[in-house]
Amino acid sequence: WKDQPMVIVSVIIAMVWQAIGYYMVMYMASMSAVPESLYESAGLDGAGRLTQFFQLTLPLIWTNIRTTLTFFIISTINMAFLFVKAMVAKGMADVGLSFMYAQKDAGLYGYSMAAGVVIFLFSFLLSALVNWVTKREVLEM
Repeated sequence: WKDQPMVIVSVIIAMVWQAIGYYMVMYMASMSAVPESLYESAGLDGAGRLTQFFQLTLPLIWTNIRTTLTFFIISTINMAFLFVKAMVAKGMADVGLSFMYAQKDAGLYGYSMAAGVVIFLFSFLLSALVNWVTKREVLEM
């Protein structure tokens, strides 16, 4: 799993394994907050399970989906660095934070700070873009 072609795949598998429980708990908690009576009414109206999911569940947990997408973007930038640092031999794979730390270790603190600002701006703009793209009217029960 440390060979060059498998490095990224190994890191992705480890990151998914690490994060899947957190996001599953978030989604299960928000789905359990949807009243059972809505599903019962939809079932009486003839809606199948797939229709209930897309017409009831998804719109009612949409704010949670937006929040977890933002968490995912921010944590992926940080966690990718940690997983690459822990799992990969030096120089086989790099991420943005690896460059920032390499500049710091070389004594180029200004470049390191500039890289940190660029990484922050990138994550902020990407999160803002995702929130803008996924913006919908808030549904309440």
